[in-house]
Amino acid sequence: MLTKSIPHTFIRNGYYYFSRRVPADLQGHYSYHRIVQGLRTTSPQKAKVQASITAAKLEAYWSQMRLAKSDVIGLSLVRDSSSSSQEVASNQPQTNCPSLLDALEVYLEQKGKGRPKTFRVAAERSCNYLIGLSGNKPLSGYTRQDALQFRDWLIVRGLTGSSITRNFSYLKAVINFALSEYALDIRNPFVGVYHD
Repeated sequence: MLTKSIPHTFIRNGYYYFSRRVPADLQGHYSYHRIVQGLRTTSPQKAKVQASITAAKLEAYWSQMRLAKSDVIGLSLVRDSSSSSQEVASNQPQTNCPSLLDALEVYLEQKGKGRPKTFRVAAERSCNYLIGLSGNKPLSGYTRQDALQFRDWLIVRGLTGSSITRNFSYLKAVINFALSEYALDIRNPFVGVYHD
């Protein structure tokens, strides 16, 4: 039975589980009508954060699936992007570039020592929000468009200005630290994004 205090969760043997019904219009993509995943925690606070992140990832993924299925005006006018995307890929050496999760791991390893748990949770939450929205790309793969989309998504979620600033601060810190550690000459697209 789902818990009322934490949306999309239930408890089994003292542990929290995430549970979400697949929307009717997307059930053709799934082999089962419900998604269930263990959150590996008995703590209500941790379960609430993890369930919120997982739900946000799912919503973002389902939005992408719906967009992929929809008819887009002017699609017949779009040039074949496979050749141009290959050119862009060849111009951006991403072979040795760490992903955002790699950057987060290095950041928490180095900067998280002696810090309270809230430091780790906040950094993970901000990065997981972005991964749920844009995917776990190499750091060189994130663009200004990703940053603007992330800002707009946080606003739509109803976050206050200070919460949006905090999420951007953690993302910038994680990315900047990794760029410094790996000596990468990449501009951080999350720097200087305006929000009211």
